[in-house]
Order: sequence, then structure tokens, then C-alpha cells
Amino acid sequence: MTESTSPAGQGSSPVRPLRPGDLRTVGPYRLEGRLGEGGMGQVFLGTSPGGRRVAVKLIRPELAGAPRFRERFAREAEAARKVGGFHTAQVVDADPTAQPPWLATAFVPGPTLRHLVDADGPRDPAAVLRLGAGIAEGLAAIHRCGLVHRDLKPGNVIVAEDGPRIIDFGIAHEPGADALTRTGSVIGTYAYMSPEQIRGEALSPAGDVFAFGSVLVFAATGRSPFDATTVPAIVHRVVSEPPRLDGLATPLRELVEACLAKDPARRPRTDEVLARLSVTGPGPATAAPAGASGPAPAVALHALPTQPATPPPGPPGPPTAPRPGTGLSRRTLLLGGTGALAAAVAVPAYLLRDSWQGSAGEQDRTRPVARLEGHPQSLVSLAFSPDGRTLAAAGSAGELWLWDTVTRRTTTRFGGEPPHVNGLAFTPDGRTLVGSCQDGTLRRWDARTRTPMPGLSGFEAYPVPTPYSLAAGPDGAVLAAAGGGTLQLFDLASGRRTRKLDAGEPSGVLFSPDGKAVATASRQRVLLWDVAGGDQPRTFTDDSVEFRFNRVLFSPDGKTIGGAGPGVHLWDRESGRPTATLTSPHRRIEEAAYRPGHTVIAGGGFGLGPGDDVKDGARAATGGTISLWDATTGRVTQTLTADLRQSTAAPLLSALAFSPDGKTLAAAFSPTDNTIQLWQLA
Repeated sequence: MTESTSPAGQGSSPVRPLRPGDLRTVGPYRLEGRLGEGGMGQVFLGTSPGGRRVAVKLIRPELAGAPRFRERFAREAEAARKVGGFHTAQVVDADPTAQPPWLATAFVPGPTLRHLVDADGPRDPAAVLRLGAGIAEGLAAIHRCGLVHRDLKPGNVIVAEDGPRIIDFGIAHEPGADALTRTGSVIGTYAYMSPEQIRGEALSPAGDVFAFGSVLVFAATGRSPFDATTVPAIVHRVVSEPPRLDGLATPLRELVEACLAKDPARRPRTDEVLARLSVTGPGPATAAPAGASGPAPAVALHALPTQPATPPPGPPGPPTAPRPGTGLSRRTLLLGGTGALAAAVAVPAYLLRDSWQGSAGEQDRTRPVARLEGHPQSLVSLAFSPDGRTLAAAGSAGELWLWDTVTRRTTTRFGGEPPHVNGLAFTPDGRTLVGSCQDGTLRRWDARTRTPMPGLSGFEAYPVPTPYSLAAGPDGAVLAAAGGGTLQLFDLASGRRTRKLDAGEPSGVLFSPDGKAVATASRQRVLLWDVAGGDQPRTFTDDSVEFRFNRVLFSPDGKTIGGAGPGVHLWDRESGRPTATLTSPHRRIEEAAYRPGHTVIAGGGFGLGPGDDVKDGARAATGGTISLWDATTGRVTQTLTADLRQSTAAPLLSALAFSPDGKTLAAAFSPTDNTIQLWQLA
């Protein structure tokens, strides 16, 4: 797990040119170029009327539109402006009433610690201690103002010529306050989060101290002390395992061990860390890369207490209520991708059974890393939120489930009691979940608050008004629903139907990546409709097809269209020419999808059952499996095998979804197992 190479900082990457749609002025500042982007918005290099350079952060529209956002943003921006000192990037201006809201900090030239170590390698022990003293001084200034940074990591430390600077005060907040970012996503990078932050508990300066210890390890070794190749493995190590401190010199190791105590009450305060990091001798923290020769400055590192001392005067943080033991708390990171709730949520006793041990590199990648259990019904639809942190599942008993893909825990029934839900779709901003129901309704829920929203116009079809499949357009403006012999398009802003088209017997619907077309699977054909207008679709078919298609596919680049059912058939979208037919031992392909960003297709359906005239070995090889094809060669490159412990019949792959980054594959198997299986893909 690595950080983004374009964090919301200043020196994270060279200044890039403005794009055609970018603003040219924000408040009194003239924008000169793009610096990066992060969880709250985009960051630009700006110039003040007097010629001073600043970093201007523009807040994302979905955050700015959240209830009470601007009030909280104004309060937190004003609190952040109090932070001064030599080792922070000063907040100099903000306008919470602007559209969009923005915040400006002093521009600090220099690489981030992440880029510096990636380019030049780990720092030597003396340089790490100098760096640590500067960061600790910056944290002490933040904490003296009653703030907690919450996202200290190598990408948020700029190594300037005169020492390190802590940046990104767009997320700093007062301990115990109603933080603005709770209306958005969970704040922080998991490899540098404290255990209590991962558990969703109240935060205090002790969480920054934990992150500080991890940052020092990165500076000295080039990795986090909790590094792993998957987020679940990172979370497990942060919460339940000791840090990996191989290669740290003894004085630094003692300091880091104290900072990385699982119990926040046992960590030193930042003023204690600073008091015990006494640095003498010239030179910035960048002076000596690992292995450099020459005399090192004298460094005195005092022993740190293992019990907390009396807190100093000043604004106190909230109690953190340390928890004994190593398991994840039942206070979850609820809806981590679409809004972490501040209140504690009761989690039912539906168990997660992990099949992985150790890091992902040690796994058999053909086996699932987890089973999500407890569904009382067959599951027919899965959908990932746009950031991949929430997995929605629906089934025949009228229950919707939201799984946090990091903690792998779920909430109870979601948003009322809908009937059988056939399809699910998140809007691209992640704020709304839409479901197509067997009674002909198209229902919407606020994905953050779990409350119903006004529905869309009813689905009109004769004789059975049942929408089976849903898809949201990539621009978030249009929703497509297919079923009952029709394809119907809805305007998501007004909730009204805009088009109703005769689509045969559609059983799947999907927008093209550019959003200009929508495709349906219908009998032995795939139909491609122009979203802008026109009642006559383009038709893609293959004379060899004997059975109906169940799903439609688009390659990530939009150049290939496909249909799944009797195998997977692919056509060139422009010419209509067949390009490949993908086969597997499955009797029929019920679910199939392209892996985002890859030329890989995952698909499966019915395994071979007891009535099939095949050898037992073949039957076992197809039951509960998913084939991964290389679409360029047409060959199955890998077969994923589900962990089905209760199934006694030939299992059916009833739902399948990739996370938006393509790293996680979720699949539901029905009707006898009723679990969701998760695979991590290389």
C-alpha cells in the first residue's frame, strides 16, 4: 500500500500547466499552475497581488454541498490560521462562502519526504533525527493551538532547504469538534493511521504522535512499519501486530517504539518528544542520504517514559478511551467511502472469516481473502461506491447491506423495507445509492445517512413493470433502467423519465466509458443506443449464438463491446466486426465484467451439476469458480475458486463487481451459500 504520488501538498510534484476548464483567479490570487489533488480538492500554485506565492486548495463540490459544511469549514480554517512556527505551512487566507470554497497557505518549495526518499533512498540516522526534531516542532505548534492534524504522512511533509514543513491544514480540526471531513471520506492514509483512528474513535494529539513514529520509520527505511500490499492487511498490522522496525539504530528505535504504542495513553506527547530530541550542528534534514560519509552532528536522544506525564496547560484533547486487546472495535468505519458517521453504530454478529494469513504476497490468489456472511437470502446485485470503500449488496428478501471493505463489517438493514431489489448503482459522486425494485419502483437512498430520498418516476412496462438492471452514467446526470421489454432513461436531478425505448427482452444495461452511449443485452443481440437521441440502436450479434446474452460489457477504453451468456462474445465497437469469443467450462456465463484499467474479463455462472455427463473432476473444477480471460488472447489465464462451505448443489455466480481501482473482485454465490467472496488481484 503506497501513498498517492499527487497528495494535496505543495512540493509533491512539479508545477503542471492549468487545464482548459480550470479557474484563472480565486479570490485575490492569480492561479499559475496545478500542484496536485487530495481527498478534499485540488491544489493550485497562486500569486497574491503583492507577488507572494501561495498554495490554493479548491474544495470538492460534493463536500461544499454537504449540510453545514461551510460553517464547519470556516471554523476549522480559522483554527488552522492560529498555527505558526518554523515548521508548518501557514494558512494565510480562506473564503468558506465562495463557490467553490477555498483555502490558501504559504507556498513552500521543495520535495515531499515521500518523493525525496523514493528518489534518493532512505536518510541516514543523523538526518532522520534532524528531520524528526523539525516535524515534532511543527506538531507541537499544531497541538498548542488545540488542533489535531489527522493525516501526517511522508506526502504531507515538505523538506525545504531550511528544514521540514508540515502541510495540508485543510483537514486539521479541533479535538472533539464536529469535523467537516466527516461529511466526506475517512481522513488519513491507513499505513500511517493510529489504531484508534482506524476504529473510528475520538481523536487526540496522540494519533499524530503515532503517525509521527511511522513517518520516521519511512524516512529511515523507505517503508511504513505496517506496510502490506492490501488495505485489509495494513489495517490488521496497525491494529493487531507490532511494527516492523528492522534496521533502525537503537536510539531511534526506542523513540519510535514509544510513539507506536497501541495504547494512546502510553505514547509520549509531542512536547516530550521535542524536549528529548536535541539537535546541534549545521545543515538541513536533507544533508546526508543513507550511506553518506563525513562527520555527523551531535545528537542527544533522551529516554522516553512509558507512562504519560502530567498534561501541560492549554486546550485539552478529548479522552481517547484506549481499548485493550487486538481485535477491531465494533464501532466501525461506517460507510468509509461515502461518509464516516460520528455516532457509534451497532454491528450485528455476522461473522467475517478471512482465509488469508500474513501479507497478500503470501496468499494463494486463486482463493478469496474473505467471506462476507450473514445474508439470509440469495444475493442478486453488488455495487462498489466510487472510492471502493463501500460494497452494497441486495437480494430477494428485501434487505440492502452495506459492507465497509476495509474493516469488512456491515450495518443492519439499509433504508426502509424495499421489496426484492434486482439492481443497484451508486451515482458517480458516491452520495446516492439507487435500487430497481420488483414492484416497478426506482428507489434512492442517501449513502451517508442511510435515509430514503425521493424516488424516480415509476418504471413503465407492460405486462410486467419490473426493471432488472441499472446503470448510472459517468457524468452523474442520467440513470438507465432495463427490463419489461424496455430501456428507460431518467434524469437524476429531477427524477423524471426522459426516454422509453423498445429493447426486446433486456437483461443487462451499461453505459459506455464516455457516457455517450448505453448498451443492453437482449436475447441473442447486444443493442447500442445513443444517449443524446435516436430510437434505432446499432446491433451486435453472432450467428453462432444459440442462447440469450445476460450481461453487456465495455472495455475500459470503450473500443470493444461484448455480451456474456453462451461464453463471452466481443465486437469492435466502431466497425461491428467480431473480434473474439471467450469460452470456459461453465455451462452458461451469468455474470461478466471487464477489470477496470485492464484487458481482463472476469465471468462465471452455473457450475456443472450432478446431471451433467462429465467426470467428477470437471464438475469440481467448475462449481463455484470464476474465469479470468485475457481479452487480447482469448485464453483463461486464471481460475478463482470460491470458499463455499454450505453449498450442496451446483452453485450459481449470481452477482459480480470490481472495485473502481480493479484491485478487488467481489462475487456472490447463491442460492445455498449466500456469501460475498472477495479476491485481491495482482
